[in-house]
Amino acid sequence: MQYEVAKKVFGEIKGGTFVGLDTETVEPLKGGKKNPFQGRVTKRVTGSTVMVFGNTESNAYENMVKRRLQKEGKDPEDFKLGQRAWGQRIPGTAFVEHKGAYYLETIFMHAGDVEYFLDGKPLSSVAIDDTDQQWLNLPMVKVNPAGQGGLSEENRVIIRTYKLDSIIAVRAKGEELN
Repeated sequence: MQYEVAKKVFGEIKGGTFVGLDTETVEPLKGGKKNPFQGRVTKRVTGSTVMVFGNTESNAYENMVKRRLQKEGKDPEDFKLGQRAWGQRIPGTAFVEHKGAYYLETIFMHAGDVEYFLDGKPLSSVAIDDTDQQWLNLPMVKVNPAGQGGLSEENRVIIRTYKLDSIIAVRAKGEELN
């Protein structure tokens, strides 16, 4: 998705909105350049649900974490919002700019269906022998259990930041863009 198109879809968000996303990314594999599958495996996720916020008045992530801490009977002031680890948030939008590329910052709600492809063919339909299997151990997302002021794991607020180039379809405001 191009930044100009994304600005039209997400640029005027007041508060937050639920969005359906489909994404496709090249999977980083273990083994670096010696891995013969590096750059050839893609991950397609269809039907993920996220929340997108403009953060015009306050930080939606911080607010959501604090509300959930309070609901769990914990002190919301135990949570202190840290600085971004990378990129620069574009004020009043859901966008982050980093090294000339644009990203959509979201609060992750629900995972979509995941498919992996090797050279454009579904990985499940490609014959992989045992010697190749060692190269295709796909990475898993790890969660920091100490984060978010002690919020229980089932109530974690998960931020996902999608590079606009990886978004292949968006469902928002009653419309679908591909």
